Amino acid sequence: MSEDQPVEDLPKISLGNAVSRGLRLRCPLCGAGHLFGSAFKMHAECDECRFRFEREAGYFLGSTYINYGVTALLATGTYVVLLFGFEIEKSWILPGLLAFCLIFPLVFFRFARSLWLSLDCFFDRVGAAEAQFRPPAENPKNNSG
Repeated sequence: MSEDQPVEDLPKISLGNAVSRGLRLRCPLCGAGHLFGSAFKMHAECDECRFRFEREAGYFLGSTYINYGVTALLATGTYVVLLFGFEIEKSWILPGLLAFCLIFPLVFFRFARSLWLSLDCFFDRVGAAEAQFRPPAENPKNNSG
């Protein structure tokens, strides 16, 4: 990272702000810009502060861990409560949980990505600053030489 654009240039956010912005699908730095333009299409950068969201190819792979973890915890908790708390038979529980495990990750996709980005910016300010100030990658389709 260049010395003329230090990490101190980035606004400091608290963990509570990071989680709040993640759950509201907002830019982790300014809190004003929207992360998504449609259901599954993420903006390349914040429309307010111009913070680039994707640091490198495959950056959001970590969000699948958040998505999987939340899905697994909710499904397991629900299964245990329904089976042992309400004594409902497995044959009634499993079809509903299967449907939940197929649908919930699609619904939670945006939130998992947003939380991943927000928490990563909170814990790794240097990486966030490098992503902010790195020149955009050159598009090979635009090269005429």
